[in-house]
Amino acid sequence: MTREQVEAALRRVEQLTDQARPALDRVAGLMAQNIWTDPAAQRFADELTAQRQALSSGCAAAVDELPALLARTPADSAG
Repeated sequence: MTREQVEAALRRVEQLTDQARPALDRVAGLMAQNIWTDPAAQRFADELTAQRQALSSGCAAAVDELPALLARTPADSAG
């Protein structure tokens, strides 16, 4: 990977994180209003919680790893 590709990947991960977190937070907020309360709603809420946690962990790992990869990538790297 070139330095430019790593920089682009970092920007994209940050952009996607900034888009995905608020979207899932909105849905979680709606679910917290208890408008939908049957067993399927509880399963959905549980899955949503798990997905929010996975997203948060995955984004944090990527945002942490890409700057480290960038630091290890020479400016003139061909890939």
